[in-house]
Formats: sequence, structure tokens, C-alpha cells
Amino acid sequence: MGQENNRIHRFGPFQLEVDERRLVRDGVPVALTVKQFDLLLALVESAGHLRSRDDLVGAVWPDTIVEEHSLTSRISALRKILGDEGETPRYIETVRGRGYRFVADMAPATPLPVVSPQPAPARARAMPAKLLIGAFALALVVLGGLAWRNDRIAPAPPAASEVSPRSIAVLPFANLSSDPENAYFASGIQDMILTKLAGISDLRVISRTSTRDIASRPGDLRAIGREFGVATVLEGSVQKAGDHVLINVQLIDARTDAHLWAQAYTRPFDNIFEIETDVATRVAAALQATLQPAEASRLASAPTADAQAYDLFLQAEYPAAQVEQGRSNAKDTFERAAALYRQAIARDPDFALAKARLAFLEIYAAWFGLAAPDVADAERLAREALQSDLPQAHLAMGYVHYWGHWDYPAALAEFEQAERALPSDAAVRGAIAFIHRRQGKFDDALAGLAQAQLRDPRNPLWFTERGNTLAQLRRYAEAEQEYNRALAVDPHGYRVVAYKALTHLCAGEIAAARATLASAPSEIDSTGMLAVARYRLAWLDRDAEGALATLATSKDDWIEDPFMSSVPVSLLRANALALKGDDDAARAEYARTVALAERALQEQPRGFYVASALGLARAGLGQRTEAIEAARRATDQLPFAADVFSGAPYLNALAETYARVGDADSAIALLRRLLDAPAGRSVSTALLQRDPAWDRIRALPAFEALVRSGSAAPVPVAQTPTPTQP
Repeated sequence: MGQENNRIHRFGPFQLEVDERRLVRDGVPVALTVKQFDLLLALVESAGHLRSRDDLVGAVWPDTIVEEHSLTSRISALRKILGDEGETPRYIETVRGRGYRFVADMAPATPLPVVSPQPAPARARAMPAKLLIGAFALALVVLGGLAWRNDRIAPAPPAASEVSPRSIAVLPFANLSSDPENAYFASGIQDMILTKLAGISDLRVISRTSTRDIASRPGDLRAIGREFGVATVLEGSVQKAGDHVLINVQLIDARTDAHLWAQAYTRPFDNIFEIETDVATRVAAALQATLQPAEASRLASAPTADAQAYDLFLQAEYPAAQVEQGRSNAKDTFERAAALYRQAIARDPDFALAKARLAFLEIYAAWFGLAAPDVADAERLAREALQSDLPQAHLAMGYVHYWGHWDYPAALAEFEQAERALPSDAAVRGAIAFIHRRQGKFDDALAGLAQAQLRDPRNPLWFTERGNTLAQLRRYAEAEQEYNRALAVDPHGYRVVAYKALTHLCAGEIAAARATLASAPSEIDSTGMLAVARYRLAWLDRDAEGALATLATSKDDWIEDPFMSSVPVSLLRANALALKGDDDAARAEYARTVALAERALQEQPRGFYVASALGLARAGLGQRTEAIEAARRATDQLPFAADVFSGAPYLNALAETYARVGDADSAIALLRRLLDAPAGRSVSTALLQRDPAWDRIRALPAFEALVRSGSAAPVPVAQTPTPTQP
């Protein structure tokens, strides 16, 4: 059996780290999807014992109805990952008609040794390379059956001649404590030191998101330097023993392997802030960075005078990072982090950093549906944190304005204030770019996202969002390149595959869209976005049966739409049935959508996508006045003039509603505006030519003239027109 006391299970060359939710083979992380990890853990924790199919389904998909192939396909994928494909099972045994058994010998977990606080020795040159790019290559091999088949273009780091000598990547600190439950402590110390360094304007610091999967002591630092375009790396190890901490750090030139500085610290836990400050200060000095007075002051400041409150804060940061980095969407992970933040604040009511981080976590969880929205509490916490003028407080308040109140100018002001104190922070730069994009400042948005890529080069988010921005400008070929770069970082990014396929459809490249979707397995489409993309392909092909088939396995009322948050499955089904000519069945689905949307609007009065769906469904039922009223509710709440990027699909839905109820003039007028604007993910001449949604007005001379005159050329950023209120 696995060792539950330290939450690490070892078998063969593998190590399954439960709290890290990570599988490692010979020190190299192996990529797993969320459900693959859950399934492997369920088997490993019952090693030697038979687990029935029903038992495993209940453990991996609690309170969810799934089909049998979901379990079978994931068992097959796990066997490929583990290299267990011979006739005699090495890890997972199938007991026909009964279930599965994990049959590998489980090695007892050996406690990590206590390391004396001596300066780190020089790096051994013969150490085998275990760096991120190696892990990525391994993942592509063992996950060949799941990886997307497309031409990938890896993110390009700065050329060697352009690498600044004052650039640094802070690698994950090794946890040398005998209790693996202290992994949060090593992670937290690394993150706090990285944050202090990111506050020095004379340094370029790589984001933790990009370095999180690298081994604590990779063998080939030159490859790491090339990977991230940095001149130096900081390595470290942390050991928490009783009320003392032992920390070893070393700064290494990634171009030569030369040690620039090393230090060992043994301190009482109460002095942990002194260590963080000393490390950041000495690294800055070694890199000959110029410290501004405000930066020196921030380096020397301690977030709290209560060491126990700080320990609770570091414990909270660990699950909070899992939520914010997309590694866990579980409500209980959010609640665990929030509870620990609150305990830290209870011990020190003046703990501004804990309040700022809790405020951000609350607004994040509300935006992404992990918790009921409590904008007022998030705003209260952020305002209290702002009394200390922390950059994290400005970031949290920025998101309260952004996600809580849709107040983009106020959000931008807070984000810019945060960036002045965190000039190397990719998340802050990305937040500014997102606001610029919503304001129609696409040149600024593209430049900002490019800067975020440089600071966080292994985060697929920045490549994906640059792709979405370019697609909005109808620069579809450039968008495809960005999506390919995102997939080079994360081959299992099913949302990216959906965006890429839909961009091909916008460009009229039907065969390319079909090829993209054909290579993407449906089993990892947890939110339904790939199903929507496949539906759109069948819809444009006028294949009603094919469109209905893409929805056949959906068990949810709403699935993720690439452009409008979510869409009712019943609305998609109704449209396909109408295309098929089954009017009675279509009306039943439209009526189901109306009931569903009206209930949802009671819970979310500002549900733009809900109002748009309601308008389209009422139009399908012939309810002209009510349909237009509902569709305009969405465009009134999120006007195209106020949000050029996210407002376009709702204006397009209003145009479609007008077309369905027979108001061709209003529909064509809105389509003309969208064609003239940066709205390439919603309207293009290729879509107008093929989309059955416009069949009711297709034969009109005005529509034909619109399609003929509609420019398929990219929208030049400098000439982006200013939209007007619908």
C-alpha cells in the first residue's frame, strides 16, 4: 500500500505526489489530466486490492453520470503513460467483468534527510539533465495517443546576444523537510523571494507559472537559460525543523555554470522575513541591479509581525495557487485556501497582504463559478489592504473593478499602479492588456501580451490570448501561429484546439478546421467547448444530423461557448432540428431553452449570454417583441461601444435575432457595423456566406451586397474604427 502519512506513493521509476498532484518519473514530471491523476490515485491507494468499475467511477466522477467508455479510455491512457502495454500487466491489471487492480510493488517512502546548513557545493557537471523541455518531450512520447497532431512552433526566447545580464529565473525550492506536508513552506518561500525580485525594475524575472514544473536542481542550466532567455538562475532548498528553518540558496550564471553567490541560513522561524529580504537584496547586488528608494523600502518590509499568521498565509498560498493556475477547479480547494487566509487575518488583523490575496481569490472564484459572488466582501478586503499601498492590493482592487463592476477605467488605473511596484509581473501586464483589448486598444493589447510572454514564456494563456486578439482583428493566419505556440507549451489545451478550429471556420478554411478537430480526442473536453466547435463545423456544413450527434453525450444544460461564456445545449439542438426540418421538435427545444434561460436570469441578472440565448430561443418560437427585448438586454448591459472585444458576439446575436423575426434591415445594419469593426471572431464574409443563421435574409439584394462588399482583409490596428452604441 502507498504511504498515506507523507502523501507520496512510489512504484517502479514513478513517484506519485498527492499534495502536488504530480506524477514524476525518474525526477521528470509526467503530464496527466485531472481525471487521469484522480483515477491513478484511486488505484494506487488501493494497491493489491480489486476495485470495481462502479467504485472507481464513484471515486473519480462523484455525483456524475458517465458512460463506461470514460473509465475504459482513461485506463488505456494511463497504461500508455506508465508504459504498461505488454501482455503481462506491470501496473494495472484488468479483472474481466469485475474491475481493475493496481499490481505494482509499492516501495515505502523514505524520509528526506536533514541537510546541515552549509553553503551549496559547486554543481556536478555530469548530473543528468532533468529540465522542463525534457519533461515536455517525454510527455509528447508517452501521451502520443492524446497529443494533438499539428505543427507546433515553440515559443522563441530572446536571442543569446539580447539576453540581459540582469535576468533571472527562480527555480522551485526543494523541500528537504522530513514531513512532505511542509511542501507549502518551500513553495511559499520561493514565491515570496521571486515576488521581491519582481519588484525591482532593473531586473527581468521569469514568472513562477513558467518555472513551476522544473526540477529543483535540473542538470543542464544552460538549457534552462536558453529556454527562458535568462542569464542567471536561483536554486534553493528549504527545511523546516521544529521552530527553526534551514535554507540554502545559490545564484548561478546559466551561460557558464559559474556560481555567482551562495549562502546557507539557519534561523528561528520568527526570522524568516530577514532571510527573504537578505536573499533578494544579495541577488540584486550580485546582478548589479540599481535599487530605487521605494524598491529598497519594499524589500526590507515584512508583511506581518506574527510568524504564525505568516505560516498560515503560506499554507493558504499553496491551494490558492492551485486554483489560480488552473490546476484545481474544486470548490473545496478554494474554500481551504480562503479559510487559511481568514485564520491568518484573525491572528493579525493588519495583515494587508493576506487581505489582498483573499480579495483576489474571492473575486476570481466568483468570476469562474467556484463560489457565489460576494463582490462586496472582496471589495472590503481590497480597500483595507490598500491602506498599506501594496501592489497586490492594487491588483485585487483592479479585478474587483474589472470582474465585479465591469468598470474598465477604474480597473486599469489600479493595474497600472500595481505594475509600478511589480514591473516584472506577467499577470499584472496581462491584466492591463486585457483591459486595453476590451477598450478597443488592440495595438496596446498585443504589445502587452507579448511582454507577458517574455516574462512568462511557458504559460499558454498569453499565446492563446494573443491568438484570440489577432483573430478578432481578422489576422487569422497570425492567430493560428499563436495557437500553435500555446499547444507547444500545453499539448492538452483543448480550449486552444477549439479556438484554432473556429478561427479556421472564420477564415473559410473548412478542411483545416475539420483536420484540427479530428486530431482532438473528445474525452478531455470537460467543459464542452470542443463539442461546440464540432457543432459549428457541422452547422456550417448544413449537416443537421452531424450537429445533433456532437451534442448526444452532453449531460449538462449549459456548455462552454468560446465567445459567449456558455450556451444552452437545448438551443443548439433546437437550431439543428430546425435545420433538419423537424419544426415540432425544434419548438420543444426552444421552449425548453426559454424556461432554462428565464430561471438563470433570476440568479444572474447580468447574464449577457443568458439574455442572448433567451432572445434567440424566443425568436425561434416566433415571439418577435419578446425576442428583441431579450437580445437587446444583453447589448444594453454590455454595449459594443464599452467593450469592443466581448461585446461583439452579443451584437451579432442581436443581428441574428432580428433576422429570425424578419427585421432584415436592422440585421443587415448591425452586420455591416460588425464587418467594419474588429469583430472577426463573430462576423466574417466567409461566415456570412455559409452560416444557415442568415438563410432568412440571404436572398435579399442588401444582404448579397453586404457579402460582396464585406472586406475579408485584416483590420489594421491603427485604423480600428471606434464602435458606437447599438
